[in-house]
Amino acid sequence: MKKIALIAQKGGVGKTTVAVNLAVSMQASGFKTTLFDLDPQESAVIWADRRQNEFPHVEFLTERRLPDGLSAAAGRGFSIAIIDTPPAAGPQALTAAQSADLVLIPCRPSLVDLDAIRRTAQLIKSAGVPAFVVFNAAPPSATTLVEDAKAIVDEAGLAVAPTVLRERSAYRAAWPLGRAVVENEPYGKAAQEISELQDWVCAQLKMCTPDTLKAKRKVAHG
Repeated sequence: MKKIALIAQKGGVGKTTVAVNLAVSMQASGFKTTLFDLDPQESAVIWADRRQNEFPHVEFLTERRLPDGLSAAAGRGFSIAIIDTPPAAGPQALTAAQSADLVLIPCRPSLVDLDAIRRTAQLIKSAGVPAFVVFNAAPPSATTLVEDAKAIVDEAGLAVAPTVLRERSAYRAAWPLGRAVVENEPYGKAAQEISELQDWVCAQLKMCTPDTLKAKRKVAHG
């Protein structure tokens, strides 16, 4: 079972939105997926309650119970475990990072959000896990803004994932329904970007090739 942790020092960067959309996309592509919500606000759990669907499995855990939860999930045959953490570089984030094979750091490409990257970078370096910043909610046509943001991330000693998730109304439309963009608007731009992020994540984890994923996704979406 591969484990992906989503960590961000600052709130409001769309971390849980990325987590649930990536989880649904993974599940739709044929990977049995679980999402562990370590945030006391339980936003992912609330979203799952609206969803009323068995998969992806969503469960609240404390950081102390995370190792046991991961072991149980592996024993139940899950292929992917996504760990959503509170908006702070605290014990939950450190435990999640140390448990993960890959860390994603959602971040809006704004100076306010980028200023918080440095503390997250320190935590990631102490965990010794491959980590990448994922620019999220970027203005659709803001190419220069994203390039400037990449330079700031480079200075913090972090790498940037190649897929940029843009600000899309599809996320706001899907959330109240307990759905993901790949379900609500499967041929929309938001769904395409989430699928591209998933392809890249799978390549990082050496799980499968993009061609294999595309074939699975075609079957899943009919």
